[in-house]
Amino acid sequence: MFSSPKWLRTSTRVLLVCFAVLCLVSAAMSQAHSNAADLQGTVRDPSGADVTTATVTARNIATNVSRDTTTNGDGFYKIVDLTPGDYEVTVTATGFKQPKTSLKLTVGQTATQDFTLEVGETTNIVTVAANSAELIEKTNTAVTNTIDQQRIDNLPINERNYLSFALTSSTVNRDNGRPIGPAPTTGLNFGGQRGRSNLVQVDGADNTDNSVNASRSTVSQEAVQEFQVVTNSFAPEFGRSAGGVVNVVTKSGTNDWRGNIFGFLRHKSFQARNPFAPINKPPFTRAQYGGTLGGPLLEDRTFIFASFEQRQRHESGFFTSNVRAGLTSSVTIGAPFLPFTQTFTNIRPEQSAYVSAALGAAAQLIGAGQVAQGQALAGAAIQYATLASSGGYTALFGTNPLLSPGGSIPAGQVIGPRFFLTGAPVPSTTTNAAGQLIAFRPLLGLQTIFPVTEKTTFNSIRVDHM
Repeated sequence: MFSSPKWLRTSTRVLLVCFAVLCLVSAAMSQAHSNAADLQGTVRDPSGADVTTATVTARNIATNVSRDTTTNGDGFYKIVDLTPGDYEVTVTATGFKQPKTSLKLTVGQTATQDFTLEVGETTNIVTVAANSAELIEKTNTAVTNTIDQQRIDNLPINERNYLSFALTSSTVNRDNGRPIGPAPTTGLNFGGQRGRSNLVQVDGADNTDNSVNASRSTVSQEAVQEFQVVTNSFAPEFGRSAGGVVNVVTKSGTNDWRGNIFGFLRHKSFQARNPFAPINKPPFTRAQYGGTLGGPLLEDRTFIFASFEQRQRHESGFFTSNVRAGLTSSVTIGAPFLPFTQTFTNIRPEQSAYVSAALGAAAQLIGAGQVAQGQALAGAAIQYATLASSGGYTALFGTNPLLSPGGSIPAGQVIGPRFFLTGAPVPSTTTNAAGQLIAFRPLLGLQTIFPVTEKTTFNSIRVDHM
């Protein structure tokens, strides 16, 4: 008789224990009603009396998985943690016909479906239309909106970011706050709260980055079955959120093998040219493609669903500025205000006009005998022209011709950017074409067009065992 080695048996036990712990941790981390739905109601006879010990069965049409419960002494039943989807609900009680109805459960829902039984044989099946009014959660205080599969499949969306469908809710706006470096936000604004005040969950698991409180990279839009947007008055179980809650449910496999292949393309050959592009045909290619496949590994028991999506971008970014066109004026100042003639360039026409007017007013004061006032006004105008010209020169060329007040430029010294008040050089390790130190890249040195590339891949595999 063959006996497995002791090390193999020990390793198997360790793996089983780790798997059990992982399942318990996943169950503990999952939030109730964040990826499931409940069904409840009452069962009564034709006279309105409660029917006890009646069996209520909810069967998932896609997977053929059934859940059942028994009515209590008040004729009340409740089935919890049902996977969102289409269900067939039947009631079996001795001495009554068997009613059957079909209904759709959505994520986070507590649906109410009551039954009134008819006297007859149990083998007689009566089809009952689901009461849509009863399926509305009359006792739920949360303000919610469910984005179902129909909207996800048919509504237009940019970059296939399915969370943007939450913007179809009137109380949700786009978060216009700028991300800090590589730290994005959820992109959603609930009731004026910032984009980092939200909680996003996928299949009941927290999908929020703890460092910046933003949504992590998630699954492909093709893998999303539906999601619930809770904008206000959500249950205490959804903590860590001052804004809103988004509960995402991904697709699972069914008893039928199904899949799809998709592709979307935007290209410069059939897309309008960017009107701000400095060239006639800027590069632009954006492709999104992928596929899904789902089905049974073991019919009625184990299911798998896999998805793949990739986004590639080869586009162009543009830098356009009219700063150079605006800094085309100059003003020349000489006697009696300066002992030598000096021209201040790279200033705006408004600045040139202001300096000229100030110098004219100063000349009138001096001619009227108010020498001190005239010299003070002329000195202020000269300082203004100096700073304005220096600022324009620095913005365009990246170097500043000013030294500290009263200083001079020694022969052979490289003129670098300096602080206005102290004359101290601005720290820099960059040089321009002339070998001069610059603190930043000047406007005239910027590329007017630069490449933008991206390659993002979303993969997900989901396995369900009933």
